[in-house]
Amino acid sequence: MAPRKRSSGRSVQRLNYFAFAELGRKDFLTGLTLWIVLMLFSFLILPGLGAINPGERLKAWFYLSIPLGVGGAFLLGASSRFVAITNERAPSSSKLLYSILGQFGGWIGLAGILFPFVMVVSEFFARVLTR
Repeated sequence: MAPRKRSSGRSVQRLNYFAFAELGRKDFLTGLTLWIVLMLFSFLILPGLGAINPGERLKAWFYLSIPLGVGGAFLLGASSRFVAITNERAPSSSKLLYSILGQFGGWIGLAGILFPFVMVVSEFFARVLTR
């Protein structure tokens, strides 16, 4: 928010909602990058090292993690933008509710991003414990 000078010499705060759009875009790209790195680690590196068995369950998890990861990254970016905008616009009595709602959406998005890693790690520990 850049102050703007009035003709009387006083400065007035002007809201810049483009900054909120950039915040959502940055968080979306960060979530998408994290998801891509986890996908590479989970479905390329761990099966290549022989740490997990590349079977039919792994293929199903791969196909399921694509919409969950992209949707989770979108939800993460949208929720951070939602929290930022409602923090500026909402009345003070409902800011807590909107903040909790936005954080809940962010956690759901993060769960979608982390889904491939959680599934592959559970497969790894199931394989270790059955030996």
